[in-house]
Amino acid sequence: MSYARWSNSAWYAFYNVNGCLSLWYDMAHTIDIPYEDALTITKEDVKMVYGCTEEEAEEAMKYVGYFLEDYDPKDKEDYEKEMEELWKKLRDEKENE
Repeated sequence: MSYARWSNSAWYAFYNVNGCLSLWYDMAHTIDIPYEDALTITKEDVKMVYGCTEEEAEEAMKYVGYFLEDYDPKDKEDYEKEMEELWKKLRDEKENE
């Protein structure tokens, strides 16, 4: 799910498959924020980490809020299980070559 895109915003923000909020400001600031960190992030944190303006930080906090509303811990568990199964399958195939 995408919350913002660079063409309409200073931010590119989306809920990624590993259960994080990808909150990207520019190519030097492509940060993935785990749910636990999103719970405590503040507008001042955003300004300091990204070097953005007050208005941009306020906009970013909207996306943090949307992410917190959408977050489901099961998504991360499902992703981790899927990746574990994929790696096991690849290892098994490698051993059987």
